Amino acid sequence: MSSWVGDGDEDDEDAADAFEAVGRRSQILQALSSEPLSKAELVRALSVSRSTVDRAVERLVDLGLVERSDGGFAATTAGRVALETHDEALRAMANVLDAGPVLDRLPESVNPPPSLFRDAVVCTGDLTSMERRVSIDFDLGEVTEVIGFNGPFLFSSWPEAREQLMRLGDGATLVLSAESLDWLSNRYPDGLDAIVDAGVRVSAVDDEPEFGVVVMNRPTTASVTLVVYDHMGGPEALVVSYDPSAVAWGRTLVAAWAETARPYRPDE
Repeated sequence: MSSWVGDGDEDDEDAADAFEAVGRRSQILQALSSEPLSKAELVRALSVSRSTVDRAVERLVDLGLVERSDGGFAATTAGRVALETHDEALRAMANVLDAGPVLDRLPESVNPPPSLFRDAVVCTGDLTSMERRVSIDFDLGEVTEVIGFNGPFLFSSWPEAREQLMRLGDGATLVLSAESLDWLSNRYPDGLDAIVDAGVRVSAVDDEPEFGVVVMNRPTTASVTLVVYDHMGGPEALVVSYDPSAVAWGRTLVAAWAETARPYRPDE
């Protein structure tokens, strides 16, 4: 039995070269993903020179992303997937750049996965859009489970949030900073006791981190939100992702904080 192991650096260079080729020729690859076209048709449809089309098609054929079809050229399955992958990578990179205010505030120990930024919603600076996003993503009406670390914004609509948390019971786990728990117990002592009596797990950590993570399950979707706070404790910037691997990362992170937290016991 024989095995083959490729050169990782060489593979990376080939992938980078192909990525650049797709980016530079994305219009042509997109056109050929819809239907077979001749070079003359590409020139007319894209308003580019024949020499540009010749070079682009030749390069895409060399990469296996385009093939001859019905007297013209058409994108291969690899070509269509490569185009979609390229576009997804660009969107993810744009989200990473937009999320700079979030990422810059995170401690080095918190290392968000790249999947967090795939088709993510990023809100920074615009308080109106952020408040709207928070009201949408933290509406507990359809939520079947919520686990959160340092998410005091979950209580912004008390007593509605209290009623929904009581409905969730042991389907809700909230790890708060000691300061947030003190504020909650002083502001809504009866409500806090009520959600704990309903089965909600509430605990606190001594740290006062400037960020929070919340995972929510709904009947058909799950989301993870990474949020950073301003000096008043309000949301300053956030990233919302529905990517399954990003949600799993958020769940693991909250569970780790929960292991070190002190449970809230109103009767002690």
